[in-house]
Amino acid sequence: MELQFHDVAKRYGAKEALRGIDLTLTPGVYGLLGPNGAGKSTLMNILTGNLRPTRGRVTLDGQDTVSMGEAFRRRLGYCPQQQALYPGFTGEQFLYYMASLQGMSREDAKERMDWALARLDLTEAAGRPIRGWSGGMKQRLLLAQALLHDPDILVLDEPAAGLDPEGRDTILSQIRNYHEQTGITVILVSHSIDQIERMCNKVAWLDHGHLRRIGATKEITAEYRRFEKKDAMPAKVTEE
Repeated sequence: MELQFHDVAKRYGAKEALRGIDLTLTPGVYGLLGPNGAGKSTLMNILTGNLRPTRGRVTLDGQDTVSMGEAFRRRLGYCPQQQALYPGFTGEQFLYYMASLQGMSREDAKERMDWALARLDLTEAAGRPIRGWSGGMKQRLLLAQALLHDPDILVLDEPAAGLDPEGRDTILSQIRNYHEQTGITVILVSHSIDQIERMCNKVAWLDHGHLRRIGATKEITAEYRRFEKKDAMPAKVTEE
């Protein structure tokens, strides 16, 4: 499987959020790293179909993902950072609803839902309204819905943001284990270099809308740390 970004650019008025991204991803765990405003979320919103690029396109095995439409969305799982859930729904009701949006039959949804809830230790809570769930449980539920339809590509936008260390470890371990069992393509968007280093085989570094580097995790994160350190140093003051 080959996911490709071809000269993908996005402009908001006079601002260029992306400046022509060329990137090829094959099965593996990729980190998308960069400071605020680098273009990470814009690139993932284009991939998921929430935004249209100003220029360029995304293809999966040579097919344009926009033209693929529903066929592409069925191969894509997306776990957002924002916990935009329906507080009056139970966990089961939320997953059934998300399964219906994917066109899954109720029988298939039930089988995959039971599997996802058990995998993410949510079975006991599944019948309770989401409004009473902890932040960590809600984040695991968002991961469950992303895995519900057995996707080939899994996009994770800061999946461990705001969680305590135990909750963060649980989420990251489940993601890593799932990749090892399935061999799918995982894209992890994160500000945390530690999480990127723990999870990813390769890293794409975005900076001011450009793809600055892509390569092995240790190599890219070491360079990124030097970049951050240099950028954080105060300007030298010259005495007059």
